[in-house]
Amino acid sequence: MNGSAAVIRILLVDDHAIERQGVRSLLDAQVDMTVVGEAPDGLEAIHLVATTHPDVIVTETIMPRMNGLELTGQILRRYPEVRIVALTRNDRRDCVLRLVQAGATGYMLKTVTAEELVGAIRLVVGGTRVLQPKALEAVLDDYLQRVHEHPARQPADELTAREREVLKLIAEGNTNQDIADMLCLSRKTVETHRGNIMEKLGLHKVTDLVKYAIREGMVGLD
Repeated sequence: MNGSAAVIRILLVDDHAIERQGVRSLLDAQVDMTVVGEAPDGLEAIHLVATTHPDVIVTETIMPRMNGLELTGQILRRYPEVRIVALTRNDRRDCVLRLVQAGATGYMLKTVTAEELVGAIRLVVGGTRVLQPKALEAVLDDYLQRVHEHPARQPADELTAREREVLKLIAEGNTNQDIADMLCLSRKTVETHRGNIMEKLGLHKVTDLVKYAIREGMVGLD
């Protein structure tokens, strides 16, 4: 990648062509920026990264075939030096949290001004995380809530691989019997796993398990 280059190389990912065109015109007008490619979804963006070598990917979060969260995870596993900036209409707190947890260095709503977007891209290239006030508030609120409600909770990596698998299926809305059928286990074994998960995490309700799984990136946005 060209992280040290004078000109910042940018890949735009958005399923609305007219919005990509508007952002492209703005960024190409900057002397230190150039748009090296466009994609309508995360799947196509992944293929373009290998040939366009962007420093920054500016992406919508909700798109067909592959959304911004999945794109962020896959890109950063393959190209950890690339900076990801979400530019979206989606202000859902769970989406903000999961993008940040996945490694996105910027989260901005499409209500931003041109100057704010350009400034944010320059900042993330320099190593600064840029979150709009609403996004930053969501991250801080989640952190404070977890500290207040679950001070003794153990991290997810203390769960076994099977327990993580069961937790993911619970969070996706499956019953104990559904999970037993999918994993070829007895219902009693699933119930045991469920009890162990709750004990390890210090959680006592299914809704809390779902929230935890969302925060840890175990379930998708949909």
